[in-house]
Amino acid sequence: MKKVLLVVFLIAVSVAFSSLLDDIRSRGVLRVGQDAGYMPLYGTNPDGKRIGLEVDILQKMADILGVKLEFVVVNWDGIIPALVSNKFDIIWSAMTITPERALRVNFSDPYLTVGQIILYNTIKFPNPPTVEDINTKDTRIAVQLGSTGAEAAYRLLNNAQIFTFETIDESAFQVASGRADAMIFDSIYARFVAKKYEQLAVTDELLTREDFGVAISKGDFETLQWLNTFVQWLKTTGTIEELERFWFVEYEPEF
Repeated sequence: MKKVLLVVFLIAVSVAFSSLLDDIRSRGVLRVGQDAGYMPLYGTNPDGKRIGLEVDILQKMADILGVKLEFVVVNWDGIIPALVSNKFDIIWSAMTITPERALRVNFSDPYLTVGQIILYNTIKFPNPPTVEDINTKDTRIAVQLGSTGAEAAYRLLNNAQIFTFETIDESAFQVASGRADAMIFDSIYARFVAKKYEQLAVTDELLTREDFGVAISKGDFETLQWLNTFVQWLKTTGTIEELERFWFVEYEPEF
């Protein structure tokens, strides 16, 4: 009953608010910016359909707003400029909340907390490496351009060779193929991709702790408040917990 009442409340609030919410409802489409993939949060299955925990969340949002859901896929390093230039309505794409990004966009309350870990090639490192082990001049580190994993690598690994790539899948493949020795990235993706390649493994220790938030253009506080209400609804109704159980535990990757 509480879940139904909260859905009704979300609909009522969305009708009362103006600006972006009104535009989305009048257009009949919620346009969401994402990069190519970050499974199990979002990505594309072999049939070309967008899937993942965040995709399921966004479909629930679209249903509440009474609109269709549309994804606009762009390179990660250009995702904020694309939002600012109105290529889509929101960024819901595993974006870490940082002070630097908050100068350019407004963030919702956090909906998920993760951390950076080391994804490594077990041929190069038979035992789980430490930061000190990979911070050497002959260690090759792959990172995604513009990611917080890249920021962590440049901050922590001043001696290693760091190579940047457009997508996280491309970065991970460099490690799997032996062209790179390790990668620093969010724990959710790193643990997921380690299932894909037998020569990959991850460390247990988190190098950082980070909050994911939804990003919208500056100045639209009515929409921001609605997004915060939606995030609260995801948590208080157990919706995000149910989705995490499926996508993080039960889901069998399609490789």
